[in-house]
Amino acid sequence: MSWPIRTGHDWRQAGLVIAVVAALLAVPSAVAALVPTRETAVAPDAEIKVTAPGEEPDTVGFGGVGGWQRRPTGDRTTAVLIAPDGSRLAVSVIDGVTDFADAADWRLKVLGAQGFKADFDGGEVKTPNGFSGRTCRGTDRAGVCAIVGNEKLAVTLVLIGDDATLPELTPVLETLTVRR
Repeated sequence: MSWPIRTGHDWRQAGLVIAVVAALLAVPSAVAALVPTRETAVAPDAEIKVTAPGEEPDTVGFGGVGGWQRRPTGDRTTAVLIAPDGSRLAVSVIDGVTDFADAADWRLKVLGAQGFKADFDGGEVKTPNGFSGRTCRGTDRAGVCAIVGNEKLAVTLVLIGDDATLPELTPVLETLTVRR
């Protein structure tokens, strides 16, 4: 059995299929490009909280970032903020620390795996609210960091920017508190 040979052209149907496929590819990309990154201005007296999974106390709060912009992370253990000068601050907390020295070394390795290679610089930090730990500096990009602990919590603070210094990180460190 033979099939009849088509003599017409299917250019209309082909054109429609191509237009639909192009729209399915182009429209979501165009919409995504138009949507700005959601950032929220931080009030001068605001306290930001980060919480680690584990036993209480599992939450720390901090301030010192009034006028900065907070970026959503989708992760309650980490807060990311952008300073007016463009510097970026990331604060994260872990729970269940039994040996702070080992936890600090491990957190420094994690920072490297996350793209901020740093070395401890010999500095030590003690805050009014009982946090203490070590300071560090970026080795392949400009920035400073501190890894501090209190009770069974370890907090990593990283400030990345061309002009990032430990004095800029000090207001955040001094406001760190354990929340119950």
